[in-house]
Amino acid sequence: MNKTIASLLALTVAAGTSGALTMPTAFAGTAAAQTSKIVVNGQTLATPPRLVHNGTTYMPIWYVQQVLNKVLNLTTATDVWDGSLSTPTWNLTIPNANSNIIYSNSGSTEIEINGSVVEYAPRLVETPSGAQQSTTYMPIWYIQQLLNRVLNLNNGTDVWNGGLTTPTWTITTQATGNTESQTAMAAAMWNVFDATTFDVHTHATMQQSGVTPTTAPVTAGQVATWLNDWMTQSKGYALNVTYAFHGQIYGNAGQWIPWSLKYETSTDPYTWASENDLFDGVNVAGSNSVITTSEVSTLMANLKWMLNGYKKVGNVYHLHAPVNGDFVEYADVVDGVGIPVATYEKALAEDAYYADRITATVTNGTLNLTLPNVANTPMQLNWNVVARGFQTYGTNFNSYGGVTLHVKLGSSVPIVSIAIQSNAANLTQYLFGLKDNNGVITWNPVDEMNS
Repeated sequence: MNKTIASLLALTVAAGTSGALTMPTAFAGTAAAQTSKIVVNGQTLATPPRLVHNGTTYMPIWYVQQVLNKVLNLTTATDVWDGSLSTPTWNLTIPNANSNIIYSNSGSTEIEINGSVVEYAPRLVETPSGAQQSTTYMPIWYIQQLLNRVLNLNNGTDVWNGGLTTPTWTITTQATGNTESQTAMAAAMWNVFDATTFDVHTHATMQQSGVTPTTAPVTAGQVATWLNDWMTQSKGYALNVTYAFHGQIYGNAGQWIPWSLKYETSTDPYTWASENDLFDGVNVAGSNSVITTSEVSTLMANLKWMLNGYKKVGNVYHLHAPVNGDFVEYADVVDGVGIPVATYEKALAEDAYYADRITATVTNGTLNLTLPNVANTPMQLNWNVVARGFQTYGTNFNSYGGVTLHVKLGSSVPIVSIAIQSNAANLTQYLFGLKDNNGVITWNPVDEMNS
């Protein structure tokens, strides 16, 4: 197994209790994997599993590599783990680092800095049941010696506390690596916001959104919160009818309804953003995860995908659940039918997950629309597709997808509309409409309030 890195603090590969565990020496007395925490400069960067073997704590190497990348701006070429060698080797290329021997013994793994072996360490290798790859663990003490050398840490700035409810490794360092600043991230996000046209009432500024970034590193939670702040100020609609159920009015015709997380998959910005794939392809483990400079382009591409309702990669369209106000669904289902909010949120989250995995291509004047399989989903999802005004797919409660539909192009009228329904929540979401202008197709996320 050859693992390289792109991010600093995390060591991982989750450890299971049923997989095979091997070691060059006896392996009796190993406890099941437990969660630990790695904190750098007061921010939790990872929550890796750990193993305790004969009283010694072991952590997976991958997590530590992630930490080094964030702090020292390492890359896949300068932080390399190669477990396929006869003597597995972890090689770090760090300019001006001290390459003198740290600790030498008969450990089965070499740790190199700039091509020189500085430490031999024991290791545990776990292969979870059914897995194709193994996970390598090293004693945390050996890893601490390595980080003390390359980050100039000491006993006060590199502390392992195994006695806490969640054992915690705390590191304090002045190294900044390639973490993105709040100011740079906010500027990048507002460039995307200002270019967004779908379902935007007004383009709110940072000040209008209440966002005041600093030069400190930016976290995933802050990114999600700023997105929510902007949408609250920039999106919304006036009701075209009065919504009343059981004698109670929930919204009057003409009333302005600002965009709100109350009507979305979660009222927590980070959870909502994650469920809408904002952090897809980004090394984010939680709201406190710090964003690196190298991750910004992926994050901004996801933001555009999310706000525009689709993206095109090569010749493939990847759709995204429309990010517009869901007051209508909330009023109909929660206020009207009385479905619990938790059930409503779960249905929307499932809708978003599968909507984000719809793909489409165009070949020889034919649209090829692939619907992901939603059979056996907890919220009992079904697809509903109408092409040129005729029901194409979804005429019963067994329309689970896992199919590719073929629709002939050649008309300027809307040719396809896509909806997904949750039978468990009595909820239907209209997702996309597609127009064909002489073979050039345009995806239009459905805004139910303005359609």
